[in-house]
Amino acid sequence: MDTSWFTRTEVYLLHEIVARFDRLARRYVLNARGIGYPEFLVAMAVREMGRPTQNEVCDLLDTSKSLVSQRVGSLAAKGIVVQCRDAANRRQVRLELTAAGRETLEAIYRELAEHAARAFDAMGPARPAFHAALVALRDGLAAEDAAAGAASGRAGEGGSE
Repeated sequence: MDTSWFTRTEVYLLHEIVARFDRLARRYVLNARGIGYPEFLVAMAVREMGRPTQNEVCDLLDTSKSLVSQRVGSLAAKGIVVQCRDAANRRQVRLELTAAGRETLEAIYRELAEHAARAFDAMGPARPAFHAALVALRDGLAAEDAAAGAASGRAGEGGSE
């Protein structure tokens, strides 16, 4: 069967690569630790953001409050995340990794990096240039996302009176 032109585009290829890495992450690392992929994403967001609120995690992961709340509850039950009142604003709850959560996440990161390194090693000497291209692509997409967010914010300013 002939594939469509879209399946040969960079966007589709990146999607397919990321989907395969995600599947391998679940199969080799996360399932063995009893952590679901959606939970891993929330824990990773908490680690990378440093004491975020649930709303900040929702924004970063572009997901609903109820899904993040479920994932946080599951991570808390597993002793990976705790919810703490913000000292500056007692009404606000912040998320933190526990010591065990930090250790678990670091171990997961190491294992994922080891598995990914084998795949990236197949690139040989092209790997550093590929990495640089990925960084440039990420930065370009972040700038595009920020510009689109600013434009949508301006569009909402007009309002109806």
